[in-house]
Amino acid sequence: MKTFHDFLKELNQNLKIDLDKNLILTPQKKFNYHSILQRCNHSVEMLKHFGVEKSSLVPVLLENSPDFIIAVISLWMLEAIPVPINIKLSSSEIKAQLDFLKSEKIIVNTSTKSFIENSHLQQINFETLKHFTDEVDLDFTFDKNQTAIFLFTSGSSGKPKAVELTFSSLINSAIIQNSYIQHSVHDRWLASLPFYHIGGFSIIFRALMFGTQIIIPNNLKIHSIIQSMNQFKPTLISFVSSQMSEILKNSMQPFPELRYVLLGGGAINSNLMKEAFSKGWDVSKVYGSTETSSFVTILSPEEFKLKPDSAGKPIPPNEVFIVDENGKEMQANTEGEIVVKSPAVMKGYLHDEAATKQKLKNDLYFAGDIGFKDEDGYLFVVNRRSDLIVTGGENVNPIEVENLILGFPKVKEVCVFGIDDEKWGQKVAAAIVQMPDQTFEADELKSFLRDKTAAFKIPKEIFFVDELPKTELGKIKRGTVRENLK
Repeated sequence: MKTFHDFLKELNQNLKIDLDKNLILTPQKKFNYHSILQRCNHSVEMLKHFGVEKSSLVPVLLENSPDFIIAVISLWMLEAIPVPINIKLSSSEIKAQLDFLKSEKIIVNTSTKSFIENSHLQQINFETLKHFTDEVDLDFTFDKNQTAIFLFTSGSSGKPKAVELTFSSLINSAIIQNSYIQHSVHDRWLASLPFYHIGGFSIIFRALMFGTQIIIPNNLKIHSIIQSMNQFKPTLISFVSSQMSEILKNSMQPFPELRYVLLGGGAINSNLMKEAFSKGWDVSKVYGSTETSSFVTILSPEEFKLKPDSAGKPIPPNEVFIVDENGKEMQANTEGEIVVKSPAVMKGYLHDEAATKQKLKNDLYFAGDIGFKDEDGYLFVVNRRSDLIVTGGENVNPIEVENLILGFPKVKEVCVFGIDDEKWGQKVAAAIVQMPDQTFEADELKSFLRDKTAAFKIPKEIFFVDELPKTELGKIKRGTVRENLK
């Protein structure tokens, strides 16, 4: 009979497993390899009882928890395919993803099953695992080219977009990143990002591959993260900008055990990095996406001092190219589309052959981001192509306009986007959250901008809103803003 340990050996034949060593640490309980093995055996029994079969797409609607990890491993042992679902989505958004998947079953628990009350899917409540105590005779076949997981990512169209990653992609990504991180069995990864995003999921995968421990806070609110940091002293952390900012705001000090802090998940303000360094946090900036199985470039603390606005260099054998509209490679310091060559790149998008062909060409991933490489080979990310506004034949970078608007002292937050227009093709528009007790008229802002930028970049439409929709990682949902206000 094959077990959880046999599966880990398939990921990394050199992994040495100590049954008494703790794999998962939570504020309430610790789980060693032996207990995880038993729980996986019982979980496999439960999933088979509910009819989960090989190649089944099984949505997993669970919080960051030991159960999430056990559910994913158990599905892998059954040669089924987990599809983590974002628990922060609205019920209608979750329904859209589930309808898109066309699955028959879903893994939930007592707190998440309410999100899908009207769903036709058969619910597998993971809290019933305690009723399954037998071991099943299991003999799985492991193939690195098998699909390991589908992860939803935000697409510019607003429709569900599920990225297909194979075991080969995930293993290659972990091995490549390990050339920088150099994992050891003494390391402890802080699970500070949602498991249904590549940033959080890759923490699980690296830990399973290299035998590091996983620290799971009670939730992803900053006080719980700080509590787990103080309790378990992680050696490896991955943050997004909003989390790093909150850590600094709470005057949290790094501790001697900490080896690396990775900072990614979108645009990263260099001033935030400088503040982190000034307070003793040696942060490494990373760039990547779901489609590349996590980060493909990295900027070390030493390199940041030389090139603070860069996203770093690709970690070999990863390669990054900058190309023009015809796919021709650009010279240094010339903007174009970012293209990635890596053995960690996705297999494609589920149910979307057209998008797959658009993004994957000749073993290259066309990221859609605009950037350039300098003469030393460092990557600089300028903007997302899908966000570019073309008005009257002129290209407008919304981030550039947002930065100008944020210079107006009465503006708290802003999102710039394009609205379709018969005359201009697109009009530049802005949704603005005003500072408390600092109301103003649109003309006042336009007057402020007039001597700071070209006339075609000044928003023709300005909407005042109470708040802007954001992801749980703190990124403004530009597509949602556009749809709500167009």
